[in-house]
This record gives sequence, structure tokens and C-alpha cells, in this order.
Amino acid sequence: MKIYEQIPELKSTAVALGCFDGIHLGHRAVIEKLSLPEYKNLNKAVFSFSDAPIFKEGAESLASFNDKCELLSELGISKLIFPSFNSIKDYSPKEFFTDILIRKLDARLLACGENYRFGKRAAGDSIMLSNLCEENGIECIIVPPVTYRGKIISSSRIREALSKGDVKSASRMLGRQFSYRLRVVHGRQLGRQLGTPTINQYFPENFIIPAFGVYASITEIDGLKYPSVTNIGVKPTVGSSIPLSETWIIGYSGDLYGQYIRVTLVSYMRNECKFSSIDTLKQAIQSDGANSVSLTKKYLK
Repeated sequence: MKIYEQIPELKSTAVALGCFDGIHLGHRAVIEKLSLPEYKNLNKAVFSFSDAPIFKEGAESLASFNDKCELLSELGISKLIFPSFNSIKDYSPKEFFTDILIRKLDARLLACGENYRFGKRAAGDSIMLSNLCEENGIECIIVPPVTYRGKIISSSRIREALSKGDVKSASRMLGRQFSYRLRVVHGRQLGRQLGTPTINQYFPENFIIPAFGVYASITEIDGLKYPSVTNIGVKPTVGSSIPLSETWIIGYSGDLYGQYIRVTLVSYMRNECKFSSIDTLKQAIQSDGANSVSLTKKYLK
């Protein structure tokens, strides 16, 4: 995939327009329109922003930039156009359409959701885009919202689910298991003393932190997947100054410090709590491990 931080000059493109935070099922419905057989000869591109009012304060990301790129590549996207919002915020809707989408990108197909807005002060909408396309002989596909349990799927709805520990609903709306790939850092090595060595991973700034608690999880190492137990929070029994992800990888022994390891959350098992003793904590971890093996079994086949 080719990533552009400034708007390039391209030829014969099919462009998906939108925010695409997390690449959930609603986003996928738009992006997949670019792969319809009649557009197979067009270069497939996504046009989004690195910074914009659509990324509201407190609206944490559902996927890292690298994960977004990987997901988009799997969907057949070869070009990601990712300019600063400030570089084009003063373009009127028509100027954005004519100067960027047509002259710069040579768009032959545009796809977006019904709620798409563009141009200065978000004055343009999907209806205006459709009309401009018709006037200029450009194909335009406006994709209706995708729903889950009768309500529209949105990034904010997925964040809300994760804030409650409902990773199952979040994963269904994402169209994939919610996961993160983060660097393993040194901890206090208490898990090793308990016979359940763990990896510690800190969440980056502006990344969603799911509800504090203990999750059945899957950890991927060198292409192999292991059942695991992940505690997200501040480890109240032993203490942590900031929230982190701590994972016991069942059946694995090895040094992972400094490596970027993917952890997939499968199911919320219980609240994070402070135990009266280390022995009680050890017993709870062993019980969590047995539950996780059962809950993750179908995902490891």
C-alpha cells in the first residue's frame, strides 16, 4: 500500500470517502463497493484525514494506524490518501470536488456513506456529491447505514460497547475480533513468581481502553495463537500507576520483551478487584485461565 500525506496526482481512481476509524462494518460496506467487477481496472484509494474535527476530543481510536493500513490492504486498497485537514479545510464543496477529486485524483468512482460531509464548514453532503458526480459523468455510490440489533453501527457505539466490557458486541460491529498490537515492556515480574508469567503492554495516547476487568483473550506469537487471560486496569492488588494490559499466555514460555505482540479480547469474564492476599490472587488467576481456555477454544481451531 502506498500512503500519501499530501494529495498526489493519480490516474483512474475509485475513491472511498470518510473517516474510517476502526474500519467497522459500515466502513467496509463503503470500501467494498470499490471492488465491484465493473470497477476492477480502477486504482482503489481511501481518502481520509490525519487530523480533523471528525476526530472529536475524547473519541479514542479503535485501531492503530498500522492496523488500519493492514485492514485496508486486505480490502484491496492500494492507496491511502491521508492529508492534514488544515491543508484543505478552506476548499468549498465544489472546489474540493473539482480540484482534488477530479483534477488531482482523476476519480472515476466515488463511494461514501449517507452521512458523509465535505468542503468548508462541512457544507457538502452525500446528495450534493451525487449531483456533482452526475453533472461530471462520474459514478457515485451512496451506501446506506449498516445496522446491528436494529441500530446504526458507528464508531461511537463501538466505543460505548468497549467502555462497558462488551467486546462481543464491539467485535460484531467491527466485523472482526477487537485486538491491539503493542510493545511488551518490563513489569514487576510478580506473575512469574506466581507461576503465571505475564506480558505488560501500555496503551498509546488516544487509543480506546476497554472497561477495566479480566478478559478471556487470544495472544498471537510468531503466527501461533494461544489462549490467554488479560487484565486491563491498574492491578489493584499489587498496584499500577497507569492503566495497562497484562496478559498471561497459557502454554507459552519465552522472552517477549521489546516485541510487538497482538492480543485479541474474546470475552469479559469478571471485574478487576483487589484480593486479600497473593494466594487468593493466584487461585483467581488459575480459575480465569481455565475459563479462558473454554471460552477461546472455538477461535483456536
